[in-house]
Amino acid sequence: MPVAPSRADTRWQAVVEEHQVALAAYLDTAARLSVDAWNAPWKPGKWSPAVITEHLCMSYLAIIGEVTGGPAMKLKLTPFRRGVLRMFMLPHMLFHRSFPRGALAPREVRPAADVVLSDQAAALARMRALGERFEREADRARAGGWTHVTHPFFGQIDLTRGMRLAAVHIEHHTRQLASIKS
Repeated sequence: MPVAPSRADTRWQAVVEEHQVALAAYLDTAARLSVDAWNAPWKPGKWSPAVITEHLCMSYLAIIGEVTGGPAMKLKLTPFRRGVLRMFMLPHMLFHRSFPRGALAPREVRPAADVVLSDQAAALARMRALGERFEREADRARAGGWTHVTHPFFGQIDLTRGMRLAAVHIEHHTRQLASIKS
């Protein structure tokens, strides 16, 4: 007789699917941009879609590194402030599926503003591959008993919330790309 999946397993599958949907939407939105729009800031003073894509790839690499035994991103703020943000800001972000306006990316995932990725298709293929690898490595880590990932501003967050935050992060940048008139 088959065993019913646990509540935690069901939640995990749901957040992995959220991530897959978010990644697919980003890739589709970015692929529709013109070559001119790809390397131009999406708004004055903001990153270009090429830089945003590199930022998302760097984010994947940071988390993949941690769940495969590498170092976590460096913690910012005091433990108290991280705890307050984790308790109040993180649930707000996950519920409303939004990021605070003007939030700066942690240094480890902040590409140079002048990154030029002339091969849009190759950059998006790299992001797809990293997104899929992120899912596999996070799933493998979870199966091996890994319980959390480290976020510089929130501290340790459980892996399920980390996967959901990754999806919300991608959605945030997808909205930016979708606002481009190309």
